[in-house]
Amino acid sequence: MRRRLLLPLIFTLALSNAHAAQHLATASHEPSARTLAMADRCTDFTTNGWAFKSPRNFLQWLDVFTTPDIHLEFARRSLDPRQSVRTLSSLIDPGMPRNYLEWTNPAIYAEWLRSAVDGEFYAAVGAILTDPQRLARWLELPADPRVGRLLAQASSPNTLIDWLAAPNDPATQALFAKAADPANLERWLREFSEPGNYAGLYAWIEQAER
Repeated sequence: MRRRLLLPLIFTLALSNAHAAQHLATASHEPSARTLAMADRCTDFTTNGWAFKSPRNFLQWLDVFTTPDIHLEFARRSLDPRQSVRTLSSLIDPGMPRNYLEWTNPAIYAEWLRSAVDGEFYAAVGAILTDPQRLARWLELPADPRVGRLLAQASSPNTLIDWLAAPNDPATQALFAKAADPANLERWLREFSEPGNYAGLYAWIEQAER
């Protein structure tokens, strides 16, 4: 079963490497939809942690995080106060405890234990880490126009103005209202007593008792 799952994934990763080479050849300097989706997931507390909930997820995460694109995207977002508001809003969202309570599922740890003795998993990791196209993209990073744009944005007075104006932004005001709403806090805390958030744990206990 494990072999059938990993072999197609290794093939997919090989294709992504080919796309990276094409990315260099065409001198495209915009983040891909995959990079943007991964950045969204990682900066949202209702979805982050996903990469480590299964070895397959981890390989997809590693495939993205070993390229400069995702780190440039994070740097760009760090200069935008709206992105910080979005992340903070997800922190006080009831989906946040629901997301992290998935770690109570023993199946996550069982799958990682199986991967620990799976040679194909290590081969997939090695293929990502030793990909010469990735190294080339890192070596070419100083000449990437996005680096210059980031430096210009960081030193721009407009960026400072955006941060100074952030408290009056409607999204920030909505965040303050959400944080002060007792009903939201009640919903957030209620997730810890919701049986459905422990479904994996209960299923494992039931199976162990048989």
